[in-house]
Amino acid sequence: MNRPATELHGAPSFARELLTYAREADRPDLTTSFVLPGIRLDLVSDSEGYAELCRRALVDSEVYADNGGQVVRSAAFDYATRPDMPRLRIPTGDEPPLDPEDVIGGGSRAGQYDPHFRLWQFFDRSTLRAVEAFQSPGYFPPWIGSFPLRNVLNWAYVTIGWRMVHGGSLGVDGKGIMLAGSSGAGKSGTTLAGIAAGLDSVGDDYVTLDIADGKVTAYPVTRLMKQDAKGLARLGIDPAATKAGEPNWVGKYEFDFEELGGGRRVKSLELEAILIPRISHNARSKFTRAPARVGMLAFAPSNLLQLPGDWRESMAFTSEVARRLPSYFLELSDNADEIADAIGNFIVKGAP
Repeated sequence: MNRPATELHGAPSFARELLTYAREADRPDLTTSFVLPGIRLDLVSDSEGYAELCRRALVDSEVYADNGGQVVRSAAFDYATRPDMPRLRIPTGDEPPLDPEDVIGGGSRAGQYDPHFRLWQFFDRSTLRAVEAFQSPGYFPPWIGSFPLRNVLNWAYVTIGWRMVHGGSLGVDGKGIMLAGSSGAGKSGTTLAGIAAGLDSVGDDYVTLDIADGKVTAYPVTRLMKQDAKGLARLGIDPAATKAGEPNWVGKYEFDFEELGGGRRVKSLELEAILIPRISHNARSKFTRAPARVGMLAFAPSNLLQLPGDWRESMAFTSEVARRLPSYFLELSDNADEIADAIGNFIVKGAP
């Protein structure tokens, strides 16, 4: 495409024009496809580096090919490579709009703007098309390197009636629990302890949930989990064994937990409870029933901060999850093997 760049003075026309540009620039030779639970994602990008980040991070398995997934096409372009992309020209002296609602125009579109990296992301729910407009190749927030297309997938799952949530998961024979709570509560360490001890999982950090046929089912979205050197050392895991390379921007190693035990990632888990871990240094781990509202609120802080848009619908969804599943405080011991054994018994036998 060779046409003059469109400079738009704000308003919904920018989102519309950028999405139109992405649709018209769509080419099969720039497309990388991923089969995820409920979704087939087609990434259209000039950048092989960005495509490789997605291949490293995203779940992609033909086991989900038979679940009738919606097709989502997402373009990742940059202005250095494509100077003809539409731009939003801000009047001199004004700051760029921090609220993407100023340019989305409501209706069927969702969006996000990062003012530091000048990154725009838009999603059209009516067509299941998305676009990410970077300034140059590789110039994006560090979290995108850990979970590229996070916002796009979040909007896509909202559109099909599922929800992405921030938390960990562990299971036995298809049944499982969600670990929810604030940062530093012990979710990732507990998840990793369970995986290292042989429990199953659909992931840590982010998973996607579906409520259907009276069940809450969790599915994987990303291959990667994160843990710092101290957390790995507590489990006797050498960072080199994870093939994680150097720590990320917050000092955590990122790795596919399948490298620690093949077959630990399962297709799905039918959830039976929400566990809210708390570091207590008890001799043995202890489960105490918690009110449903506590289970719902355990999802809220990280979901609201890290998964933009549709917060009312997301709160309603997690409220429904907490209504259907019992919630328990999990007072964690200092023994990783004991924690894993306690959770495994909880899943198989129910609350002690």
